Amino acid sequence: MANRNTYRILIWVIVILVATNLSMALSFWYHKQQDKKEVETTSEQTVMPSEQRTRFFRDELDLSLTQVDQFRDLNREYNRNARLISNQLENLRVQMVSEMAKEEPSQQVLNSIAEKIGQNHSELKQLTVSYYLGMKDVCDSVQQKKLKEIFLTVSKAKEDVSLPKRGRGFRGGGGPRN
Repeated sequence: MANRNTYRILIWVIVILVATNLSMALSFWYHKQQDKKEVETTSEQTVMPSEQRTRFFRDELDLSLTQVDQFRDLNREYNRNARLISNQLENLRVQMVSEMAKEEPSQQVLNSIAEKIGQNHSELKQLTVSYYLGMKDVCDSVQQKKLKEIFLTVSKAKEDVSLPKRGRGFRGGGGPRN
């Protein structure tokens, strides 16, 4: 009788071990597939470099020599103005942190700085719009589609603030509670 119970127990232990190993193998396989999909997705996205942007556009859009010259002029103008605004934003952020670090920060001063930052951001976005429209005018219809894809990828990739993924917050992603 003891042998029969021992035999049954061993059978159940084997079944549990097989099930555990099978689930672990499936889990590894699933996550490996997810990682492959993630790598494919990120490699498909076009990343616009901050350096040698004209060369990047030349290669991506198959620009003619005339178009390359026009892009170079647009790029120089954009870089010059964007750098000025970016420097102003950096200075304003330093001022804001300095004011917040004071023993008694002035809400009025902080609001003023925040307003200036917002104006600079708006100016930078308007500059980017002008840059894009200038490049779009230089492109033919096929190049315009590719240009749109490039800018879409860049606009999706850049966030001013890194936010947590939706649904993974403190409350377990249940959304607002009443």
